[in-house]
Amino acid sequence: MTGRYRQVAAATAVWLASWGSPLAGQAVGTLGIGASVVEYDGFLPSRAAVLAPALRFDAANVSLGAQAGWTVFESGHHVFQGTAAAAWLSPPRGWWRVELSGSAGASKYAAEPGSGHALGGARVHFFGRQGGGSLGATTGVSSEGAGLGRVPVEISVAGWSVRNRVALVGSVSATWIGPDRYVDVLGAVRWSGARVELEAKAGARPWTASPVRVGDAHVGVFGEVSALVPLARRIALTLSGGSYASDPVRRVLAAKYFTAGLRLDLLGRSGLPIPSIAVALARAERRVSADAGGVQLEIAESGNPRTVRVQVRGAQSVELMGDFTDWAPVALTRSGDGAWEIRLTVPPGVYRLNVRVDGGRWVAPAGTRLERTEFGGPVGVVVVP
Repeated sequence: MTGRYRQVAAATAVWLASWGSPLAGQAVGTLGIGASVVEYDGFLPSRAAVLAPALRFDAANVSLGAQAGWTVFESGHHVFQGTAAAAWLSPPRGWWRVELSGSAGASKYAAEPGSGHALGGARVHFFGRQGGGSLGATTGVSSEGAGLGRVPVEISVAGWSVRNRVALVGSVSATWIGPDRYVDVLGAVRWSGARVELEAKAGARPWTASPVRVGDAHVGVFGEVSALVPLARRIALTLSGGSYASDPVRRVLAAKYFTAGLRLDLLGRSGLPIPSIAVALARAERRVSADAGGVQLEIAESGNPRTVRVQVRGAQSVELMGDFTDWAPVALTRSGDGAWEIRLTVPPGVYRLNVRVDGGRWVAPAGTRLERTEFGGPVGVVVVP
């Protein structure tokens, strides 16, 4: 299962599209508890118990994430794994922007030598209204035991599209690390329903040039399916299974697995899970909601109580709800020329909120970053300095 946790931990290096003070942020902590059946490449199937804490801190244009995994197999052997990641995104420059990111991780199995990696990379992101893409490169060092580390190079191109409740992402990457060279083609689709979120990933490694050793890259196909079902405000059922490819850069063996467990939201506001889908898709979802139309949110930057203003023309009524209203809808008052206002106490921090016009759907207004709740609906995230 260390490969699965590595993928999730890497996805914690996401950025926030809003712009403001990097000191105004929010920490979110989760704990995953589960049971697995896993078959690593070259080994017999084994049952295992899994404990996986995770922590993420999001500020205006910086995100920090860390995740650990403790897996206990039926043989009594243990796997300890940890990954930390960070990402910074530049201000938008028209239809493109630049991201710089880094990650470091280590793992240890029983009495075997430990392994680790430290990687840094850069991507250029291109954005359209409901789609976009990126070009990126990553390098660093990857080592096992006390031996000298190898220097990997990864080049990738990705594209994504988000429409209504369906999000799609695809990528092609080429990797060089010592004698190992391989190409991966990956795709993912996520559907967010009212009470469940489903995700499917498929991939192929159509070409490789590697020595035949356990843990090296091999030609093949792989795929995973996962489901997230909220059970209570801070508890969700997680189900996932399938197979993933080896990763010589991060010293991960290929494996087949099935896992069932619970995700507990321990720190911060519920409904902000560590994203399980590919990083490019997580970024895609932080676009301004197309459902918001001409609804624009503004919050006064100083003083308390603050003036919260919504700009929308032709409305007969406007309502707001969010963390700072305990998710109780409050009515705004018309102040003239398409503006609706309310005075509320909003301390500095990161908040989630939605707006409803004329009794319609709750939407994430422009001026916020789009997230998805644990039930799949849209919610806007705003940084208040």
